[in-house]
Amino acid sequence: MTGNGGASWQRDPPSGDDRPWQKQLTPHNQHRISGGFGIEETVPNQRNGRLTRQQNPRLLRTLLNAASRPAECEANAVRKIVRLVARTGCRTHILHVSSGLSVDVLRRAKAEGLPVSAETCPHYLTLDCDHIPDNATAVKCCPPIRDLHEQDALWAGLADGTLDGVVTDHSPASADMKAGTLATAWGGVSSLQVGFRAVLTGAMRRGLSLADVVRWMSCNTARLVGLDDRGDITPVLRADLAIIRPYERFVVDATALESRNPICACDGMTLNGVVTRTFVAGRDALSGVREGNLIVRP
Repeated sequence: MTGNGGASWQRDPPSGDDRPWQKQLTPHNQHRISGGFGIEETVPNQRNGRLTRQQNPRLLRTLLNAASRPAECEANAVRKIVRLVARTGCRTHILHVSSGLSVDVLRRAKAEGLPVSAETCPHYLTLDCDHIPDNATAVKCCPPIRDLHEQDALWAGLADGTLDGVVTDHSPASADMKAGTLATAWGGVSSLQVGFRAVLTGAMRRGLSLADVVRWMSCNTARLVGLDDRGDITPVLRADLAIIRPYERFVVDATALESRNPICACDGMTLNGVVTRTFVAGRDALSGVREGNLIVRP
């Protein structure tokens, strides 16, 4: 990315003064540059503030969502970024959208022709905070898992093109890191091996197709990051392929996954999509390759 002029920043969200962010974005708007932003804004300490009064008996929502990262804060951060994009013209990508409010902001921005793209993740599309056991640290992540209303809005955003893709945000952790309470456990979801199947299952339940999922998780993502030699099934492109049986179902067993740490937010779920073969650059990924060895150098 840097070789093609890419740049990224990590800063505290602008608090009323957007000039520091605008200063960093403006020099790049004439080039093939994109700024990538994770969306997070700290909730102000307001005794009577609307954001801190959200109540829910479930610990997952109360502790990790309403108390510290409510949907309103995510959407507010996206609004600030969109405002900067409008001023600078810098192509910008929003990471890990988890809220329907953010989808609404992005939909308006795209309607105005602003150069903004966005993604969401499998766990936001398949899990909801009202059906997760208390203290289920395997699902702790940032932004947090939200409710079914938010999930429906994310699917709608994918269906109408407001959200460009789905990425795993794969963040594995050891048992020690995930131990303890929701307040102290590592925030991250391990989803590399099951993420595609989780999204496929959710899509099929909503009347969407395998082709839709491939577009979100392969075609669009390759295009967004400039991997022009892959991402689709075309004779001139690199043959990165998976052979699957989309209607065959299986039960996720975290202990049977290839991850070094058997922790999975989808453990016990029944998903569609059994993978039978995988090809990387035209080579059978498992043919004659000793387990644990590098298949192909990127």
